[in-house]
Amino acid sequence: MPDSRTVADRFARSLAVTGRGLRALLLTIAALAASLGLLAMTVGVLSWRHADQWRVPVGILIVVLLCLPAVLLPVLVHRRLAPLTRAIERPDHLTAQARDYVADVRSGTELADIAALASGPTSIWRPRSLWQAARLVGSFTGRITPDSTRQPLLAAFMPVYLRTLWLVVIVTAWALVVATVVLAGSLVAVLLGWTPTS
Repeated sequence: MPDSRTVADRFARSLAVTGRGLRALLLTIAALAASLGLLAMTVGVLSWRHADQWRVPVGILIVVLLCLPAVLLPVLVHRRLAPLTRAIERPDHLTAQARDYVADVRSGTELADIAALASGPTSIWRPRSLWQAARLVGSFTGRITPDSTRQPLLAAFMPVYLRTLWLVVIVTAWALVVATVVLAGSLVAVLLGWTPTS
């Protein structure tokens, strides 16, 4: 029966392989999504290049504005996902950063100071007490957020970061839908002869 250290080493190795594979998969998906956006933009510009109004290339401008997010956002999603895959790939570094983070959170006295301020003889609602409480809360909030330079792997799992990442993924999906509609619409317009020719 393998000892716990051997099991932990195997688990760490499998996580590292999973992280590398996940990073390669995400890079491939981002490249394909950006390529789809670029293809939609190219076909759309070629199809609608003669659509102009008051000597302004309206067709080109509309196609570029609709397809540019589909070209750029997949790259942004890949960059935002890279810290998560790096964290999965290096579980030992993640554990060390988590220990460092917990030590940072425990080292502060802000919560005790706020409790003492609230239970003290002075009222918490006085302007000076409110100012001190606000400073203590701000200091505590700044300290419980992982430092992106000292704890970059751990910072990737913070709710604010994950919420932003999820929002970017949703916007990217919609941008790809718009680019697909532009591509399909441009191809149908070319096949049916609806695009301007000169």
